[in-house]
Amino acid sequence: MTPLRPMPGAATAGLVVALSAGCGRDAPVVSVGGASSLYPLSEAIAEDFAGERPDARIAVVASGSAGGFRRLCAGEVDITGASRPISTAESERCRIAGIRYLGVPIARDGIAIVANRANTAVQCLTLDELRRLWEPSGAVATWRDLRPAYPSEEIRLFGPGPGSGTFDAFTRVVMGRPGASRADYYQTEADNLIAHGVAGNRWALGYFGSAAFAAHRDRLRTIEVDTGFGCVRPTDEAVSAGAYSPLSRDLYIYVAYSTLERADVFDFAHHYIVAAERLSALTGYVPLPSAEYVRSRALLAGARGAAP
Repeated sequence: MTPLRPMPGAATAGLVVALSAGCGRDAPVVSVGGASSLYPLSEAIAEDFAGERPDARIAVVASGSAGGFRRLCAGEVDITGASRPISTAESERCRIAGIRYLGVPIARDGIAIVANRANTAVQCLTLDELRRLWEPSGAVATWRDLRPAYPSEEIRLFGPGPGSGTFDAFTRVVMGRPGASRADYYQTEADNLIAHGVAGNRWALGYFGSAAFAAHRDRLRTIEVDTGFGCVRPTDEAVSAGAYSPLSRDLYIYVAYSTLERADVFDFAHHYIVAAERLSALTGYVPLPSAEYVRSRALLAGARGAAP
């Protein structure tokens, strides 16, 4: 397979929304970073919050789960989104830096395997075939290498890089351990670039969060995945019911205890939890059960009271 080089600046998705109005221009900015998988929801919630609080100043930047955790532990971001739980090493980095944090689940999605709409030859792949496609050796170069009935066309692969929580989740499930992956593919934390790449090549294949697919369904289609119980697409129903497991996952937000002392950060974090229940389905995600949001609001209130 011919290695594909990311476009300049594509390693970190430069997705930013800054909302400000009126006298709020002198107010501090609430900074939200982390997973590109959560960017559409974070952006929608920031806009929703600004509709209620026109003086709000919210900046949303997507830099991948790992980058978000680094910034949280360095005190550079107030809230970070993540498409996986914080790792032991990341938690230790925060502890050493004196950063206590709260993490709560906020929505659910699936990792969508996406293909060009013109590729009608490939309808369903097994987990074993996904493993063979993405294993570090890079032995599979054409579709026929994967399955004799497929055409002898070169496969162009697109996906998130090692700084992405989606990369960690995908490699953990498909390869058996986080980080195990071939490197000769187009790597980027920007979901729109993955979509653009797959849409531009008939025989391409990629993966990202299913919410990202919702924004590009006119150019792409999802490949069904067979985990041993039949071929399943990452529909809302399949993700919610667990039928798309193990390629479905919870998404999270993390906030530092110390920043919760700021009323604007606490108010936005509280609004995020409240609005996520309402806006998740509208932005391509699967909302959690209502009891989860009630629990998260209680945890947030408790964390604010426990802030040093």
